[in-house]
Amino acid sequence: MAVTTGFVQRLWWFSGVPFACIWVGPTHTSAELFFIQITGADSDASVAAKRAMVNVFAHAQVTGKEVDVAHPDDSAEVTNVATTFCDVDQDPVQLDALEVTQAVQDLSQSVPLIAGKRTVVRLYLSRYSNVGMTVRGQITVRRGPSDPPVTVLSLNTVVLDPAQAGNLPVKRDDATRSLNFLLPYTSTAEGQLSISIASITDAVTGGSITVGCERRPTVWFHASPPLRVRVLGFRYSQGTPPVTHTPSSLDFQGLLSWLGRAFPVGQVVSSQAVIDATAAPPFSCGDINAQLAAIRALDMSGGGDQRTHYYGLVSDGGFFMRGCAGVPSSPDPSAVGSGPTGPATWGWDLDGTYGDWYGGHELGHTFGRLHPGFCGETQDDLNNYPFANGQLADFDPSFAGFDVGDPILSFPMVALAGTQWHDVMTYCNFQWLSVYTYQGVRRRLLAEDLLGAGSGIGPTPGAGSGGRPDERFPDQAVTPLAEDMAERAGERLVSVVATVNLTRDQGQIRYVNPVPGGQPSALEPDSPVVLRVLGPTGELLGNHPVGVRLNSELAAGDDRTGLVDVVIPVGARATGIELLIAGTVADSFSAAGTPPAVRALRTVAADDESLGVALELDRSLEGNQTFSVQVSTDQGATWQTLGVGLREPFFTLDRTQFRGGQEVQVRIIATNGFTSTVVTSETFRF
Repeated sequence: MAVTTGFVQRLWWFSGVPFACIWVGPTHTSAELFFIQITGADSDASVAAKRAMVNVFAHAQVTGKEVDVAHPDDSAEVTNVATTFCDVDQDPVQLDALEVTQAVQDLSQSVPLIAGKRTVVRLYLSRYSNVGMTVRGQITVRRGPSDPPVTVLSLNTVVLDPAQAGNLPVKRDDATRSLNFLLPYTSTAEGQLSISIASITDAVTGGSITVGCERRPTVWFHASPPLRVRVLGFRYSQGTPPVTHTPSSLDFQGLLSWLGRAFPVGQVVSSQAVIDATAAPPFSCGDINAQLAAIRALDMSGGGDQRTHYYGLVSDGGFFMRGCAGVPSSPDPSAVGSGPTGPATWGWDLDGTYGDWYGGHELGHTFGRLHPGFCGETQDDLNNYPFANGQLADFDPSFAGFDVGDPILSFPMVALAGTQWHDVMTYCNFQWLSVYTYQGVRRRLLAEDLLGAGSGIGPTPGAGSGGRPDERFPDQAVTPLAEDMAERAGERLVSVVATVNLTRDQGQIRYVNPVPGGQPSALEPDSPVVLRVLGPTGELLGNHPVGVRLNSELAAGDDRTGLVDVVIPVGARATGIELLIAGTVADSFSAAGTPPAVRALRTVAADDESLGVALELDRSLEGNQTFSVQVSTDQGATWQTLGVGLREPFFTLDRTQFRGGQEVQVRIIATNGFTSTVVTSETFRF
């Protein structure tokens, strides 16, 4: 009987046969081929033993552990396999583990790596002797057997304290106690990557150090859609004399950076702007979400990508607005969310803005994530959340978070202990994404990406109405319209956004805007909320039972408040809409004649960060007439909304969303809710 020692370079498993091929050796180019075959003559015990050996090989390949393969002298069939014994007497410096992490990981590398995402390799070294030492290192990474190796230098030196030898938890919980290597971006492309130690060096003497129990893992980077998000900062004035409050540039940058570091994406495709809140402060997240929903509907009508999530940032300089979001039960990026931001530390957040993790919580809701039920929140997902107390792990050697940092914002790399840090969907301190939430968001991202970039107005059929599980009307059949009513002659589509209180049967229609080229929303036949379309003499033209997205942060005993955000077809004769809740009219909207035309549009210098735009209308706005403002930076191919429900013929554009010298067009849409007049400016440069 012979024993071959080496690292698993490749493993193929043919499940139909079943048959496994395993290449074992010191490198890709010098590996021996072994096999494990399960035959019909094998007993149940033999089959179990062979499958267990395949699992050992697979685990060794991912973790990079060296294996001892037992086989006959004249055969490559594996009879036994075990990881190689590590002799600390022979090699006092040992590699306890090697971890490849992007946001959350365990030592078995069970969390999939995302292609294009900032990635750190952590080496956990121990010095098994009486004298410590400080070391630095190099690793080599290789995409394939024939590719040239790429050498990566360690970002730091690490002190090997003999008192900590073999103590993995204390090293994983502190980024300064592991030797850290930032992989080049090109090495994180989709596909496999093999990692090995090139050298470990005494940082004082420069001498080379032999490392025992070396690991040479092979990992795989998986393609992922980007996170598409539009972040709108809401500007408001409060006090006497009035003081204007706006999210800071760090609030925007911190949120987008945090999403890129914590969420399972290799890229965050984002846009941002500062706009005026239409509701008077102190407003609620429901007010901001209604404005966001109306803006998103107009953006989608203007050619926007329906996979884009919308989030509102509100400065806490004037007051604290508690955040909330819609919680769609199936893929539906039209759910919006908003939350506060500012420099408060909450006792643990020291990067200058808390709008990052707070935004991650509310955006998590828009990806269908629920409250696990810890630290005073509702227990919507208590039975499914896998770890105690909302933690990232039940014990430190298991899952751990890792913040890869952001050098542009001077955010350092930080290790996040699994038993100290908590899931971002809890109300606990020290927030990050657990593997449960990380994988859940990734699954929803993949599903949303299948929707494509086409028109995304209104919830998709079967999207559900969100909110807490017991408040989602789970038994209702959600069905699309029997036919695309927008194709009928003389009919048009309008976006209706309303806030509702299902407990008190109250509601308010907040925004009504025509959205040509969109898609009608699904009907929910058993919903207690109905939009009734009326004609000039009050005659009934159509009933539309619609879903409600309940606010995510409702506690037991709170009124069931939420948002209606739908697109409905209306006839050419439509002049009004009624909002019915449980059969009672809660609010109504009436068109007020033909909307005014815009005669002229001129820019007025404001300050370095804003530009005033004045309108000249052919007559004053009356009744429910309003106007919206959109801008285009691609010669009118797509339009982004910067104001909705406006009534004053003056507004301010945020310069910071445009590059210097960028060509911009402004479009003004005046509407009575059903019809509109549109004027587009000449192209000008910022």
